[in-house]
Amino acid sequence: MPRCARIKPDDTGTYYHLANRIAGMPGELPFGDVEKEKMISLIKELSRFFTIEVLAFQAMGNHLHIVCHAPAELLAAQATATRYNDYYHGVRPTLAPDDPQCLAAAKRMRDISQFMGCLQQRFTSWYNRTRPLRRRGTLWAQRFKSVVLERETALWRCLCYVEMNAVRAGLTADPGDYRFGSWGQWCATGHHPFGENLCRRLVAYEGETARAHTLEEIRTRFRIEFARLSAAKAGAGPAEIEAEMEKAAKTPSFVVQLDRRVRYWTDGLIIGGKAFVRETATRVLNADQVRRHRLEPARGPHAGGLYAYRRLHTVPG
Repeated sequence: MPRCARIKPDDTGTYYHLANRIAGMPGELPFGDVEKEKMISLIKELSRFFTIEVLAFQAMGNHLHIVCHAPAELLAAQATATRYNDYYHGVRPTLAPDDPQCLAAAKRMRDISQFMGCLQQRFTSWYNRTRPLRRRGTLWAQRFKSVVLERETALWRCLCYVEMNAVRAGLTADPGDYRFGSWGQWCATGHHPFGENLCRRLVAYEGETARAHTLEEIRTRFRIEFARLSAAKAGAGPAEIEAEMEKAAKTPSFVVQLDRRVRYWTDGLIIGGKAFVRETATRVLNADQVRRHRLEPARGPHAGGLYAYRRLHTVPG
């Protein structure tokens, strides 16, 4: 696949699915529990500096997923200096609000490339020096992938897709049992590591989760959605699906069975309704090129009404 310019609108807040995997042979899974925990701890730590709001994550044996929101607005100078100095206290010189570097820091704080670059570099540095035989060199196979998500259509579905990653990999039958993802940590502890971000962003629009106005209601919506997908995948009829959804609304545990990986969530570049995809692409790409480009209708259980800018297909997982 040819390398394409990264889509990073700076005139509006943008939702992204970010993903990357390490170099190595197919099926090689060098990340164990310690490595996954380190990856998650770095995501949480970097969230203290960056204004990018993480909504969901999954750390896997050779790759990671993050769903996040990048704001359009820059922090004010005073807020930028405070955030910078709190994060780098005792490590770097104090940054003054009137310092010319303050604006550069504010721009860096909202940039997904800076966020992922820091995450990958710091993880690689830690990983290389903690091997029994000290390792050198790059770890990641390529630059990270970023897909722009339309808030009203693609965000909720991508959140569900990411949270079920461990199920698709055959690591568990219940995504709540996988402790290296945001949903698994939420189920295990009763606390979502980025619950404030999730609640703020999911209740901010009239989309598929409009009925959920609190974090607990959002958790119930996740359970219901996973139950619906599980029943539909098993070939259940409308009445059976409805019964499973009602059961999930009342119980904290559930089982899902999904066996396909859908490439548009990682390679689609932009995902949403037709108008959103074309408008977003036009901000960055050549307008005539976008107008002539044929969008790819998404496929699969999450796909109703969605289009991807890149033409991709569902592939076996």
